[in-house]
Amino acid sequence: MFIVSVCSLKGGVGKTSVTLGLASAALHQGVNALVIDLDPQGDSTLGLLGEPASTLDIAEVLSSPRTETIDRAIIPTPWSKDAASHLDIIPGTSRSAVMDSPALNQKDVGRLHQALDKRTHQYDLVIIDCPPSLNGLTQMALAASDRSLVVAEPGFFAVTAADRALKLAAEMHEEGIAPRLQPLGLVVNRYRPRSVEHQYRLAELRDLFGDSVLDPVIEERVGLQQAQGGAVPLHLYEGASGARLTEDFDALLRTVMDSRQNS
Repeated sequence: MFIVSVCSLKGGVGKTSVTLGLASAALHQGVNALVIDLDPQGDSTLGLLGEPASTLDIAEVLSSPRTETIDRAIIPTPWSKDAASHLDIIPGTSRSAVMDSPALNQKDVGRLHQALDKRTHQYDLVIIDCPPSLNGLTQMALAASDRSLVVAEPGFFAVTAADRALKLAAEMHEEGIAPRLQPLGLVVNRYRPRSVEHQYRLAELRDLFGDSVLDPVIEERVGLQQAQGGAVPLHLYEGASGARLTEDFDALLRTVMDSRQNS
């Protein structure tokens, strides 16, 4: 089981869009995957289920990280109906916000790792959708992860936000809080290729972070929002931008899966 946290320092960068794009690609490529919605807003849950969950959620898993709790919290998504592989979710909830303290003790930081170690369900990939902050819930995710994937938009605050997110992962690894964690890289999302500002900011990110800026850059296309609004996998979206988006997320998922070789 390979665990990847999708994180960012600030909201509005499309972190959940990247999570759902990777989930759709996983289903398309026959990768058995689990999405964990750690964001109290629960957007990944809405995108995958089409409605808020009425079952056990991530808050209960973190409160009681036992086999029975995590196994009951894992539910299949409608996306995986009739698919060759399965895509499950542990739903998010606003109740998890009480655990998003900026200063958790080491025992609490390890709660998600502890719970995942006790699950009986088997997966090739676990994708954790983190809150748009570097507080307690994101730290729990990083402590449980093999890789961190930082999402940024090509804007004025992108450099500072990306740098802080990458540094937190490095610090947690060096301090032994996240012993398996390595940075996977930086995904630039919502890029508009005709925007001079976006061109400049993308070049700035590449100058500063080099190979950590991953290809492909995800362009801003209406199809991504329309697929999410319809709670359908991106790979089933039939709009004009669907083919390019699915190609990009398939490539991004291959980068994610190839990074397992360095684990």
